[in-house]
Amino acid sequence: MVADGLVVTLAVVLLLVLIALRTPIFVALAVAGVAGLLGLGGFTAVELVPLALVSQLQEYALVAAPLYILLGEALAVSGLGRDLFRAAHRWFNRVPGGLGASAVGASTVFGAMSGVSISSVAVIGRMAVPEMLERGYKPGFASGAVAASGALAMLIPPSLMFILYSSITGESVADLFAGGLLPGLVLSAMMIVYIVVRAKLAPENAPVDPDRFTWRERIVAIGRISPALLLILLVLGSIYTGIATPTEAAAVGALAAFGVTGAIYHKLGWSNLKRIFVSTAQVTAAVLAIVGAAFVFTQMLVLARVPDAFTGFIVGLDVPPTVIMIGIMIVLVLLGCLVDAASLLLVVTPILVPAIEELGYDPLWFGVLLVVNLEIAVITPPVGLNLYTMKSVVPELDLADIFRGIAPYVAIEGLLLAIMIAFPQLATWLPGLLS
Repeated sequence: MVADGLVVTLAVVLLLVLIALRTPIFVALAVAGVAGLLGLGGFTAVELVPLALVSQLQEYALVAAPLYILLGEALAVSGLGRDLFRAAHRWFNRVPGGLGASAVGASTVFGAMSGVSISSVAVIGRMAVPEMLERGYKPGFASGAVAASGALAMLIPPSLMFILYSSITGESVADLFAGGLLPGLVLSAMMIVYIVVRAKLAPENAPVDPDRFTWRERIVAIGRISPALLLILLVLGSIYTGIATPTEAAAVGALAAFGVTGAIYHKLGWSNLKRIFVSTAQVTAAVLAIVGAAFVFTQMLVLARVPDAFTGFIVGLDVPPTVIMIGIMIVLVLLGCLVDAASLLLVVTPILVPAIEELGYDPLWFGVLLVVNLEIAVITPPVGLNLYTMKSVVPELDLADIFRGIAPYVAIEGLLLAIMIAFPQLATWLPGLLS
């Protein structure tokens, strides 16, 4: 039989070739995984896949995924995104780059309800970017703020990425949600500070906003988004008070989202209902197809004992653990340029987590660190989904402008990674306080 190492290498090469040929990622993962299993154990190894696959997809934590997707899709048609942006604009309009800061603020709140980054980009971008362009904002400056801040939905709970990470590692979803909250808010603040400073130093990027709002108008705007704030409180509050599990909270949140969309915004006509359920089914099917295909590929890696070999190699290195962690982050950033976020998380987690634990790191902290890294994946070409979502909702934008506009935010995400490596308490303090 061919050496296991060679089989794994050939399977990885096959995966990269299929990705380069623009094969759907779930097909590429499944084909490469099955080919590797055949090389390692013949048809006997492949026969075990269906049972293991069903077992993986029956993971209780995964039930929350379609429910949070449903919640986000219901809110996407409600008009709540427009109210979020207008409310943020009334509070940020006096600062340089106020519309850009407003887009980040609106994305932060919407991300705390949706958990899916492309939904945030689509909902906020559809309103914020055209208004910024109309007021003279540079296309790259306008689109970069929305595409980057849309990724906050991956880090601020409820996050689909944390649900997937939990399904693999067994870490508590509630703890992961808590771990992502402070880094998410810090990242949002860093983005707003960048926008304000950049607009102050280079006013041609963002002309001064002539609008002026009274304190009464600002308070009224907060009142208009109170359903969103109550929905966040309902979902996260029920989790952290112990009233509901994350999955139960997702069901309650989805039901409440329908209530908000129907009773407050009156947007639950038949056409919108069809749009909500069709979009939810499509996104859920795509996510679960990737989960299943990635599991086949990781089964091949496990059969070849790749996680054990990697752990032994990492632990045996005569360098400080921090240096190893920085190296892992750099590799993940490069991989994120080639593979979508969900697939990357599902493939690398079973390999990296055992090594991380051997080095003495907290797997919960690493989960948050990994999701920050995946945020970079969704805003870096050529695979960055947020960039193409931005282009689809504002077609007049040039992709080159979007790519240029996103570059500073990649550096900001990198700075957050460095802060979290230096101060892991940023991710572990709140889970420890709530447990």
